[in-house]
Amino acid sequence: SSGINAEWPLRPGDVPTLVSGSEDDTPNIPVTIITGYLGAGKTSLLTYILKEQHGKRIAVIVNEYGEGAAVEQPGALGVGNEKYEEWLEMTNGCLCCAVKSNAVMAIEKLMEKSGKFDYVLIETTGLADPGNIGQTFWVDEGLSKLYLDGIVTLCDAYNFNKTFQEAGGKVTECERQIALADVVILNKLDLINDTIKDNISKKIQSINSSCDIQYTTYSRINLDTILGIQAYSSAAPPPSTIEHNISSAISTVTMTTHIIMKRGDIESALETLLWEDLDSFSNSDNKKESHSMEDTGGMKILRLKGKLQTPEGWIMIQGVRDMFDITEIRGDNIPYQHLVFIGVHLDRVRLCDVTKMRVR
Repeated sequence: SSGINAEWPLRPGDVPTLVSGSEDDTPNIPVTIITGYLGAGKTSLLTYILKEQHGKRIAVIVNEYGEGAAVEQPGALGVGNEKYEEWLEMTNGCLCCAVKSNAVMAIEKLMEKSGKFDYVLIETTGLADPGNIGQTFWVDEGLSKLYLDGIVTLCDAYNFNKTFQEAGGKVTECERQIALADVVILNKLDLINDTIKDNISKKIQSINSSCDIQYTTYSRINLDTILGIQAYSSAAPPPSTIEHNISSAISTVTMTTHIIMKRGDIESALETLLWEDLDSFSNSDNKKESHSMEDTGGMKILRLKGKLQTPEGWIMIQGVRDMFDITEIRGDNIPYQHLVFIGVHLDRVRLCDVTKMRVR
């Protein structure tokens, strides 16, 4: 577990908004969430960030229950074998803190070191849902000086196909992590050939056609491709419409329209699509039952983003699972109105019916 829980479930009328920054002149800090299945290479990426001289000041929150485990990971990251909850300054100017449960407390301590870092990176465990962590930055007023910049998912290129074969047709955690990602890092490229690489890339794009795919060996990457990407800002580029005919329960559907809709109608449509399953879900004793709903054919939206025009002007929509946010933006250089849905068993007919838009 990531140890961060957003308020849940929401009810119609409880549309959350992103927390605005305070009135001081301190710039808000971008937060990147790093996720990935066990063995994908997160520890290698964190080691590179905390030990190499890359010139960036990054505060890294390491989950002690991650793939490196409590004993192995601190040593691998070069911070000694002691158990620690305090922030340590690394020789390359970065900061590091290992947490066992609540990362929010670590972040609150981090804010006392304002001015010593420019980015925050949060590692999740291999089985954690990055969506739950992302929602935290939309509801926790104590994190008002931070904003969600992007979700990065690492994938093990060598074992990628094996992971799906062992699932027996069920939706895997790896698929969910890809669905929520803004950037997917396909790691261990040295262990596969170009044909396998191309097939895996098509599989990733069939799940999430709007994500950027980066290719690495030993998780060494240009950090500018995963930090400061502004995936949740109005600067985000329009979505890709690439589709591949690969069987997967998770897919991407892009909707467009020429109609200028009222903001209230847009909110009602999104509430219908995102919250219609919450009543039965909230009565469950175990939230993991939502996965069984996905496996048996129920539609579940994991990620939502888009830009639409209302009579009052342009708005940007961002959503993760059952939460969404609407922000007024400038309409400059927006080529067309669009909504991108990434989810399980997406029903195009129902999406068209509820949103009054058409599939692009």
